[in-house]
Amino acid sequence: MIALVKEYNSYIESLPKLIENSDYKLDFFVNKLNISKPTMYRKLRENAFTSHEVEILTALLFPKEVYKNEMLENIERGRQDYREGRTKTSKEVRDFIKEKYKL
Repeated sequence: MIALVKEYNSYIESLPKLIENSDYKLDFFVNKLNISKPTMYRKLRENAFTSHEVEILTALLFPKEVYKNEMLENIERGRQDYREGRTKTSKEVRDFIKEKYKL
């Protein structure tokens, strides 16, 4: 657990450099976080981002990793659904699509 906290702190400390080296301008992050520019500068200087803000920044800085993680979670959820019997046959799905889209 201590290692996890240290790794998180290290990541937080690296955020200003990651933001600076990104392809985005600071205004992009300001808009996505819905904060003012002075607040953004203060948070960068003091490493004072909330965990929710860190989550948003991480998604913006590493979109491919976020996408990969979401895919893996969805695959696991699908496997869990299969194990628990929450499945539909191909015919049920086709019938649903025909009814929904009036085909």
